[in-house]
Amino acid sequence: MSKTLLLAYTALAALLHVSTANAQETPDLAIVGPDRGRNESVNDRSRELYESDGLQIGAFTLRPSLGLETVFDDNVFYQGTGGQNDIVFVSRPRLGVETNWSTHALRLAVGLDDFRFSDLDSEHHTDVFVEGEGRLDVRRGTSIVLGGRQSREAESRGSPDSPGAAAKPIRYEVRQAYVAGVHEFNRARVSLRLEREGYNYKDAPLVLGGVIDQDARDFVETVLTGRIEYAISPDTAIVGQASGNQREYDLSPPNPFALVNRDSEGSSFLIGLNTDISNLVRGEVVVGHLQQNYKDPSLKSPNDIGIQAQIEYFATPLTTLTFGANRSVAETLVASSSSFVSTQLDARVDHELRRNVLLSAGVKSEKRAFEGTNRNDDMLFADAGARFLLNRRAELGARWRFERQDTSGAITAQDYEVNRFVLSAVVRF
Repeated sequence: MSKTLLLAYTALAALLHVSTANAQETPDLAIVGPDRGRNESVNDRSRELYESDGLQIGAFTLRPSLGLETVFDDNVFYQGTGGQNDIVFVSRPRLGVETNWSTHALRLAVGLDDFRFSDLDSEHHTDVFVEGEGRLDVRRGTSIVLGGRQSREAESRGSPDSPGAAAKPIRYEVRQAYVAGVHEFNRARVSLRLEREGYNYKDAPLVLGGVIDQDARDFVETVLTGRIEYAISPDTAIVGQASGNQREYDLSPPNPFALVNRDSEGSSFLIGLNTDISNLVRGEVVVGHLQQNYKDPSLKSPNDIGIQAQIEYFATPLTTLTFGANRSVAETLVASSSSFVSTQLDARVDHELRRNVLLSAGVKSEKRAFEGTNRNDDMLFADAGARFLLNRRAELGARWRFERQDTSGAITAQDYEVNRFVLSAVVRF
C-alpha cells in the first residue's frame, strides 16, 4: 500500500499549500454541501429547553450520560420456528469531552453497552469503545482532521458468518484510524480521506465442546477517497468521488486455516448532485461503478453499479421524510463466496408531535447477492417509536424493531423473523 500512502501524503501536502497560497475570502456560492443552512430536519432542530449544557470545566465541556433499556426479544437465536425469547437489560454509560474553542477542536469519548439476559446466560456480553478526533482549522474553508476508534463488540447471531454451533456470540475487535483534509476555493470544495480499519475475530467455544477458530476472518482494509464538489448555483453542486481500497487477510495459503487467498483490491467512481432547494428538498445522489478484484482466481470478483443517496423532503416544518439508497461490497466466508453485494433502500418519517414529543418510523430493505454462488438473502427491517423529552437531563422512549430474512439458492441460511420491544430512559449530566 506504499504507493497509495505516498499519493495520500502528497495530496494532503498540496491541499495545505493551496490553502496558504489562496488567501481570498470564500464567497457564499462555495458552500456546496447538502446542508446550506436553509432547512432543518426534525432530528437536527435545536431544542434549548431539552438539551443538556454538559459540565463546563475551563475550555472543556464534559458530557456524561447513562442510558437504560429493557428489551423483550422474541427470537434471540434468529431461528426459523420455535424461536427462544428472553428479556434483556441493557446499560449504556457514556463519557464525552470536547473543547469549546473558537477555532480548532478536540473530542474524546468512551462508553460501553452491557447486555444481561434474564434466562440465557450464554448471551451476556459487554461492548466497549474509545474514540477521539482532532480538527485543525488552517484557514476559513480549510481544515485537517485526524481521528481514530477502537472497540470490542459481539457479532449478531443473525450475521451470515456467525457460526450456528457457537455456544456464545463471536467477539471481535475493530481498530480504525483516519486522516482527512478539506479545502474550499471559489465555487469548489475538494476533500481527501485516508482510512485504515482492522478486524480481529476471537475464537469461541462450541455447544458440543471444543473451540471454533476464527483467525481466517481477520483482515485489514485501507481506503483512500477523493471528492470534489463544484457549485453550479447557490442551490446545487456537481459531485465527483473516487475511492480505492485494499483488503489484506492475516492468513493465506499455505496456512491450513486459509483455503484460498482472500486478499483483494477495489475501487469505485461516482458522480452526481447535491442540492438544497427552497424549503422542500435537501440531499445528495451519486451513482457510478464499483468493483472488488480478488487475487485468487477461484473467487469471483464483483463488478457492479454503485450508488449512494440520501434525500430529505420537508413535508411540513414538523415532518421530515428521508429516503436513502446504498450499494457496497462486503466481505464474507460463506461457502465459496468471495463477498456479497449489498443493495439497501430505506425510507423514514420523523414527526414533532410537540416540542418534547418526537415520533418516528422507518422501513429498510436489503438484498445480499453472494458472489460465486446463487444464494440471495432478502432482508427487511422496520421500526417505530417515540421519544419523550422530560427536561434538559432526562428522556423516556419506547420502540418496536422488526427484522426478517428470506434466503434462496442451493446453499441457504435459516429464514427468520425477530421482534424487539424496547423501553428506554436516558439521563444526561
